[in-house]
Amino acid sequence: MSFQIDFINFSEQIISTLTTELIGHFSIDSDLQYHADLSQLKYYISPSDPNNVNFDLNKNFMSTRHRPTSYLKLDNLLRWLSNNFHRFEKPLSQKEHWLDIEFIASRGTIKTILCSPYKMRDEWIICASKYRGTIYLCEFYSDEREHQYINASMLEKQLQSWGYKFEQYMVADHPSHIPDPKRHLNECEHFYCMFKANFDNYSLLYGTKIDDIFSQQPIRDTLERKTFELIELKTFPLLSENGNIYSKISCHRVINWWSQNYLANINRIIRRLKDKNIVRIIKEYSMCDLPKLSEITCDINRSKIFCKIFLDNVKRIVTKDYNKCMYKFRWTPFIRDVINYTEEAPDNERYIFLQP
Repeated sequence: MSFQIDFINFSEQIISTLTTELIGHFSIDSDLQYHADLSQLKYYISPSDPNNVNFDLNKNFMSTRHRPTSYLKLDNLLRWLSNNFHRFEKPLSQKEHWLDIEFIASRGTIKTILCSPYKMRDEWIICASKYRGTIYLCEFYSDEREHQYINASMLEKQLQSWGYKFEQYMVADHPSHIPDPKRHLNECEHFYCMFKANFDNYSLLYGTKIDDIFSQQPIRDTLERKTFELIELKTFPLLSENGNIYSKISCHRVINWWSQNYLANINRIIRRLKDKNIVRIIKEYSMCDLPKLSEITCDINRSKIFCKIFLDNVKRIVTKDYNKCMYKFRWTPFIRDVINYTEEAPDNERYIFLQP
């Protein structure tokens, strides 16, 4: 079974702006343990001379603890939800709808959908399970991507670690402290924010990893209703293969950056320009700057339309409860505007992500 992403009928439609509300947070420690606190919150510390830095991204690499290759599904998000479900619970009279939310997912899953019109490779698999009126979405590795992660070489792991190492040079655990890139890197440590959002006519709840925030004062209890700025850290080579300075970025990368920031209402992007493993320059950009960086014109509304049509069809297709059926949606860049889907057994060990 399949459905088509029909852009023609939506060509003149502008998808309404996403509205987001930060409603919670949690931390994941060095042993992947969940904490309902701000223990992993980091603060952005700007370098004294952004145009002249010398950050070695290979520093202490051999002592790095790498993130697990297994997919973590929605376990941490669901734990946060179970601790806070009373904030979204509908009246008992509405038995079919337990929560005042239509879709629950990670930011990464929604970002994958938004990026689809510009993805050039890597198919995706998104599974859906319905529980008491709410549809839960969870992305899974394709066989190819899973093989790549499990069998990553030491060099590939080193390249993947550069983003985490760059964060060590740019963040601290207090606004008045300085970053400490000498300490051992642990890729398991993360800080997450929970967002409730309205996208077109749908209500969404999703969790997103936050690199750091900008605040002159430390925040000790909660981020809700506090004054601060979310910051996203990105990387890009300074020089191309022929030694020229890069001036433009691929449209796929721009859409990838845009979608991450769009979903978390982040306006400030810190981009590092590196020469091999050494960061030389730090640049700041705003969301409105991103389309200007693209090699070709990126139609952001096209990404929104793709996501709108996908959610419309998931809402139409996913009718059976999680204990009767799980739905698997598969998209491939080779057939760009067609999404195939199947009904899977509710206890399919590979894809199950909602436990009884």
